[in-house]
Amino acid sequence: EEVWDVLLYMALGENDDVATQQQFYQAHMGGDYATKQSIHEQYYPLTAAKLSDHIETFLGELDFLERKGEYGGEVAADDHPRLPLIMRHNEFVKKTFLTVRSAQE
Repeated sequence: EEVWDVLLYMALGENDDVATQQQFYQAHMGGDYATKQSIHEQYYPLTAAKLSDHIETFLGELDFLERKGEYGGEVAADDHPRLPLIMRHNEFVKKTFLTVRSAQE
């Protein structure tokens, strides 16, 4: 739920919908779930698009880092002993984002 809240808040700001953004913020801070839900429903397509864009951008960055790590991994392993751990972490994050993307489709 928190991810959707952040994405919606950001999207409202990017669309210069300051009034709705402030209404959403006040509902969040005041625990007004009904108002938050109503705004989420109204802006669902926008929020879903923001999530999709975030997922695709992040997956692209992870692919780039994976290629970079594989290319220089053997050489860099001496200078960066944590590189294998970082690569495993990135693979875990990638699988998580792929799972979210599959659930969104």
